[in-house]
Amino acid sequence: MSRITQAGITPHELDGLVDGDRWRLWRHAEPALVEFGSLGAIRQARGETEDRALGALLRLADARGYDDQLAAVAVLHQLGGSVRTIARHFWHLSDGDIESIVVGAVWEQIRCYAQHARRCHHASVIHHNARKSVRAILLPDTSRTRGRRVVLLSPQSWVFEAVAEQPPESLPLDNFDSREQLEIFLRWASGHGVVEHDDLALLSGLLDLDRRNAEIPKWLRGACSTAAVERMASERGVCAKSIYRARDRVLTKLRDAAPLFLDEVA
Repeated sequence: MSRITQAGITPHELDGLVDGDRWRLWRHAEPALVEFGSLGAIRQARGETEDRALGALLRLADARGYDDQLAAVAVLHQLGGSVRTIARHFWHLSDGDIESIVVGAVWEQIRCYAQHARRCHHASVIHHNARKSVRAILLPDTSRTRGRRVVLLSPQSWVFEAVAEQPPESLPLDNFDSREQLEIFLRWASGHGVVEHDDLALLSGLLDLDRRNAEIPKWLRGACSTAAVERMASERGVCAKSIYRARDRVLTKLRDAAPLFLDEVA
């Protein structure tokens, strides 16, 4: 997914707008920013250090407080990974630009966030609330399905075209390449209740973080790299062990279900 542009300002352009005078005003209003020399330094921060900076920027961005929209844009850039994770989670429910919808939801959370007087885990709170907002907007009414699970395929996927052209039972797995086989397996697992939608979003997010990291050699791109786990943990405001445990639980479920999948589909 491309760099966030819906805010109309790239990180580089924002650095130019938050010049010396404005940055000094921000640091005077929010002492937590004193340890940072620039917005670029905040973008490099992780863990508790990043959390403190986000808290300060969120107070500056609050529409009922300092009402500084440039600070809100700075927070939006800082939460770019969270925006992409939510967008991947709900891409199949949107007929339009899913990233624009997610950016709007995150922006809304940023502009009213300081009212809630949160003291920590700011990225995690915004991620959770924005995800709930997007879900309420996009998730279709499932009452007519009487609780039955519906598995959705992207209409642009070759898998969709193949399934539409002939019955699934006439398509052995050998007709698909490895990536398409994985997609079929994951959708089968979701449709049979082996994994939840959040499980698939977790794996997808970890894999995407590795794909966007040019420093990770191909042979490390298995379940995921340590760098991907640490980045996701930072975005969600949790420890890396929590991400590792969640990932391992999903992989165990998929590993246990693989023989049944092969019996039914292969």
